[in-house]
Amino acid sequence: LAHKKFFERAYAIKKVFPKIRIALREDIHAKFVLVEPKTVWLSSANFGKSNWIEHTIGIHSKEAFEFYKNAFTNLFHHSYLL
Repeated sequence: LAHKKFFERAYAIKKVFPKIRIALREDIHAKFVLVEPKTVWLSSANFGKSNWIEHTIGIHSKEAFEFYKNAFTNLFHHSYLL
């Protein structure tokens, strides 16, 4: 799930990995990684190098994992799919 301004990059990834599911939105800015069964990483950082001050936090909680998994799933299914 990525911002629609990254369509070209997402499309390039999709060409290399055709089975990967990619969705685009124009209102997404969140960055998080879900690591089953109970870890969530939330970050202000974009992928790649940055000269900005960025912060990342890891949350080890099944409840947090389920909350973000449900939020992600809902967003993904209401997005433009490549």
